[in-house]
Amino acid sequence: MEYKTLYEQYYTMVYRLSLLLLKNTQDAEDAAQTIFLKVMEKQPVFADEEHTRAWLLTVTRNYCRDVQRSFWHKKRTDMEHLPEPSVEPFDRQESLLFEIFQTLPKKQREVVYLYYFEDYSIREIATLLERNESTVQSQLFAARKRMKKQFSATKAAALILCLVVTLGFGGIAVDAASGGRTTTAIHEVTEKIQASIHRLLSDEDKQIANETVTLPIQVYASDLVGVDEHYILLANERGLLIYDRSRKEITAVLDLQQMECNYLNANSIATRIFLDGDKLYLFNETDIEQLAGKMESDSLPEFAYICDLSVLSSQIALENPEAASSEQNLNVNSTSDKNLNNSGYLTYTTAIEEIRNIRDLWLNYEKNHIYDTFDSFYGSEFLDSDNEKYYDMSYSRNSLSWVDDSGKNMLSCLVLYGNTDYELYTLHADGTLTCEKLDLTIKTNADDNDPNHSTGNSEQTMDGQPRGDAAGNTTETSALLPIFSYTGDDPVLATICAYMMESDESQGYYCSSEASVYIPAPVIYSVKQKDDDLIVFCNLWSFIYYQNGNTLECESGGESPARLRLHPDADAPGGYQVIEDLRTGDGSEYVKGIKEFCKGYPGMARKYFDYEGKEREEARTALIRMYVKDNDLDIKYYKDYGWDPVPVS
Repeated sequence: MEYKTLYEQYYTMVYRLSLLLLKNTQDAEDAAQTIFLKVMEKQPVFADEEHTRAWLLTVTRNYCRDVQRSFWHKKRTDMEHLPEPSVEPFDRQESLLFEIFQTLPKKQREVVYLYYFEDYSIREIATLLERNESTVQSQLFAARKRMKKQFSATKAAALILCLVVTLGFGGIAVDAASGGRTTTAIHEVTEKIQASIHRLLSDEDKQIANETVTLPIQVYASDLVGVDEHYILLANERGLLIYDRSRKEITAVLDLQQMECNYLNANSIATRIFLDGDKLYLFNETDIEQLAGKMESDSLPEFAYICDLSVLSSQIALENPEAASSEQNLNVNSTSDKNLNNSGYLTYTTAIEEIRNIRDLWLNYEKNHIYDTFDSFYGSEFLDSDNEKYYDMSYSRNSLSWVDDSGKNMLSCLVLYGNTDYELYTLHADGTLTCEKLDLTIKTNADDNDPNHSTGNSEQTMDGQPRGDAAGNTTETSALLPIFSYTGDDPVLATICAYMMESDESQGYYCSSEASVYIPAPVIYSVKQKDDDLIVFCNLWSFIYYQNGNTLECESGGESPARLRLHPDADAPGGYQVIEDLRTGDGSEYVKGIKEFCKGYPGMARKYFDYEGKEREEARTALIRMYVKDNDLDIKYYKDYGWDPVPVS
């Protein structure tokens, strides 16, 4: 590249970095002139544009460092050997430049400049400045935090954008000389500022959020686990969503399954989640049946999480794009080996005294802030005249009391219409009831690139009729599960499973939706030989599941005691076909029917009546394990509502 071309293309880059570091226009001009004089004298050979930029930036930093170290340094240059500068002094914008950056230490100014103005990534900046990536990211965050203290978030954003325009070579004419990089820089920084908190959410976060919002409701809506003037926190067995009330969007996501804090309707373990000031606490209380009414027991949780919402607020206000650019979404300071990720506001502790204090906080919180929603909102508008919930509507089991910034007492609960339309109902101290609609939609990157993608929640009226778009369309967000197929080597079990799949499907019992899977779990009590046939005494258990992250949640199931007659299948050597199916009835017919088809087989009926569930769970676990393995699914548990999850492996 010819010297004149190189000078015209990179003078402004050198000048603005010099100005940023030296904070004086005269020193910056001297530095730029001196650096390019060195280039003219040494005539270094550059491999490509990136090599050129990196070399000039390094030389500029080193030179400015020398200037800063000297009490007085002024290098005179022979101006006749240099072209005229391509940039006019920033007379009108100089004060704005200093207003923004005078409060920043030198190392932070370097990072901010390289990140925003030269479009270097964190990794590239670390290489260029010979610093650790974590150091660079901390310095970038610290710089934003300082700016937030000096200016409001809106003003800081405007100042940054104005600064980019100012330092973007001074105008359209110079932009042309820069190859359009000024316009590109303005657009990219504008996008970073305007991208909002969604830039803070990784693709994994967005997926967890969507799974949390669309998780089928079995009894109650998601739990309201925290509310104040600024945030609404809701959680279910998939995840916890932190909703910013001013931005009207989800600002953070916690993967409760990964954290092992998703026991919100289990039997012997319960996840406690509560908000105390700026701190959100999560821990598991074990043996809750034994501890009921005895929370002062010496039995302590093994661990606890602390989520600092003040740190989260700082990240949001400073529009930290790096928090989403990595795949790490939880920053956990931990003494354990938990494989949790990085975002800067979540800590994990196993310290006994800290956990004891957290549990004490919970006891006080539970006593003073948690109420039964039905009792608290009896007669409210989201219940009909008989105080029954409307069709296709659910509410959170508990309501929370809280105090707003003015000191007024509030009581809030969550109400869900359809599958995804959440509203926060708040009862004020004067008896008025207000409703706040929550926009919990989050687009994935694929959605962002699809202009035809619609993310609107389906609407629903108070009479239970579906809310929808103009065409009445609804959106299905759940993933499809593969159909179950028995792949074991037991011909009797293979025959019964295939028979159940076929007969239950023909009766409409197969699945409630395309996103569910039907998995039979027949329990075989005895097999008797009769001529060439087999008489099988069994209970045909049937279950339907939907996927909740790493768990198969059971949405329905049932039994059907039976006696089946299996005949060898001529078309499938070694196999059978069902040629007789004797079942019992319901109610008073239940015992009578079992005794009827067990006649002639002494003691057989007792096998049905002595059944305690162990055989069912063994059969169920074995067939679910087969299903998961055959289809290579990332499933670790299956679970019935109100019961503990059962490991699949």
